[in-house]
Amino acid sequence: MTTFRERPGIRVVRVLERDAHTEALLVRLGLREPHPAVLLRALDDVGARMRRRELAALDRARGDGVIRVLDVVGDDTAPAALVERLAGPRLAAVVADRQVWRAGEAVTVLAPLADAIGRLHDAGVAHGAVSAARLVLSDRGPVLDGLLHAELFAPGSPEVVRERLPGVAADREAVRELAALLLARVDGPRSAAARELGALVGAASGARVLEELAQGLSELAAATPLGIAKREGPAPREDAAPRLVPVVREPARIDDRPDTPVRFALGARVPALVAGVRARLDALPAARRRLAVGGGAALAVASVMLAVLPSGSDGRADAGPEPLAQTQRAAPETQPTADAQRTAEPESAADAGSAAIAGDDPLAAAVALLDRRERCLAELSFLCLEEVDQAGSAALADDRRAVTALREGREAEPSGVEPVDAQLVERLGDSALVRVGPETAPASLLLVRSEAGWRIRDWVAVA
Repeated sequence: MTTFRERPGIRVVRVLERDAHTEALLVRLGLREPHPAVLLRALDDVGARMRRRELAALDRARGDGVIRVLDVVGDDTAPAALVERLAGPRLAAVVADRQVWRAGEAVTVLAPLADAIGRLHDAGVAHGAVSAARLVLSDRGPVLDGLLHAELFAPGSPEVVRERLPGVAADREAVRELAALLLARVDGPRSAAARELGALVGAASGARVLEELAQGLSELAAATPLGIAKREGPAPREDAAPRLVPVVREPARIDDRPDTPVRFALGARVPALVAGVRARLDALPAARRRLAVGGGAALAVASVMLAVLPSGSDGRADAGPEPLAQTQRAAPETQPTADAQRTAEPESAADAGSAAIAGDDPLAAAVALLDRRERCLAELSFLCLEEVDQAGSAALADDRRAVTALREGREAEPSGVEPVDAQLVERLGDSALVRVGPETAPASLLLVRSEAGWRIRDWVAVA
């Protein structure tokens, strides 16, 4: 069941994914010849911030190798994006099925991926979650989706800035790992050259990862079509909780002809949305619009939303198709959707953490918050910390100081404790004092709860 208001021309088929803050719906667009699409929407204010940032990232990143936005429609909490429903398996499913690749097939996947990542970084977007599960092998080539947690920064930033951004580093490392995975599986006369290229890319650092890969692939082989057996099963059941969704306004017209690519139909809507957010960004103190670099050099942050959009839930909004293993059968109404079954165990754990933070149990929330905080500190992310610490609190100030010190190469010892053996000391309404950690090194956390869920207000005592 979804809370999306009904409107003509958009028919909800089923929920693809949902977490505490966002959901993705499989829909059909049009009245005469309906075609599938995915509606990415927010469920609360936290999700709204995430979706606005995602929409800004998709607008900047539009082009080859990235999921296309078809339209933007009004919704209760924030604008909802209609994106294409890609036909084709995900790379993760193909890799699981095939142990041997031809050199040209590896080029077909890796060359467009390297180009797309380089183009995103030039546009001031770091995907931040590139993986084989995020790459759809569609008819128009490999396509990235899942930009819910994209990192925005100033377009055209020099390498001295990019190399310090966690999202950029994560993208380059993901490309390195995917290249190593596929090149190691190349068989035939070019297998030795493929492994040599894998070693060369593995030894590269920074921007050289993409450069070495692109150059090496051009010399390795010509791109050849992927040998993927088409496995067509019955279409997904549209009678599983179908809903007609009413329209506040008609979506922008999309060419229904089957052989015509779906047009990017954001038109003037996205610039208006982006302009509104830019005005909010300009009203903030200058300190929140800068990114510390080296010994204190400052650069203007992204023109859209970086300072006002904290990193959110780990739930992902899947705009792609179901994997090979799932396309041979329709998901029963009483079973998890194929898209949900595709979610990896770490992401399921992250979803459980988000649910704990949004729930009523302060003990579960404390453990989840500490797990998330550890990740934020490892990523040196100010935005991520806003999903852990209460705004304006002593805990947030301390963690920000620690991240700043670490970014500048100085030593920092932020408060910390192993997230085990949580015990409730006292609870008064939406505040709770929780003792966490082993007997040898416990800590007391003061937690407060708001509409966004539990947050750490202060470290009351550390023994």
